[in-house]
Amino acid sequence: MRQGAHIFFYGLTQLATNFGAALRLTALVWLLASVAIYGLGYVMVDQIVGATGLRPDAEGRMPALSATFSMLALTINVLAGAYISMVWARYCLEADTPAGVIPSLRGQPFGGVLITLILVVACVGALAFLLSYAGSKALPLMPLLVGFFVFPLITFYLLTWLFLRIGAAIPASAAGEMLSLGQAWKGSGGIGVWLVAALGVVLIAMLAFPTALLSGLLVPGIIVSVLTSWLAILIGTGWLVSIYRLQPEPTE
Repeated sequence: MRQGAHIFFYGLTQLATNFGAALRLTALVWLLASVAIYGLGYVMVDQIVGATGLRPDAEGRMPALSATFSMLALTINVLAGAYISMVWARYCLEADTPAGVIPSLRGQPFGGVLITLILVVACVGALAFLLSYAGSKALPLMPLLVGFFVFPLITFYLLTWLFLRIGAAIPASAAGEMLSLGQAWKGSGGIGVWLVAALGVVLIAMLAFPTALLSGLLVPGIIVSVLTSWLAILIGTGWLVSIYRLQPEPTE
């Protein structure tokens, strides 16, 4: 449990004590990615995309090209997320402190980080699909409170837990090292990841609360959404860096 608490607070303190560096190295990239997504939403679907995403019309139909827009938005988010995770992980690992506000990718292991992130997200997405399918079958049999509050909370916890169990492969890639998802899973056992996931769910819910509260106000809602998602990426990367540092040394 002590290790889990250390991992959790490392992600917070690393950001708090190096906020200026985080702002300089990653904020502009996330801001540009967010502007691109909101701009595409307005151009492609003729709709200003609010903090809660696309909205159906009065008849419940989604706008034309909404699927294409969603795929493009996902691609932009993954690319920007991989970039920020790489830069921040390398900074936390003291492997690199680049100059400028958009550090160059030249000589950086961005491709490896991107592929690793996609694999991790794919695994988490597969679990999300299975849990969603199970929930759709079990929901009619559940009490109302369990079905609409407890089950989604448990689902979010399990997804966060899996991400943390295998996500140490991301900072490993950022450091230019090879760490398979299986090795990351094995190395993250017994270090209190369950506690990090539980505290992480609470923290993410706290970060999401202002976005939900301001969802009816377009501009403030968008600003808060962009800010909180940026903070979540940085804090989450800090957790993964701490977990990566606790990985056992590979044996010959």
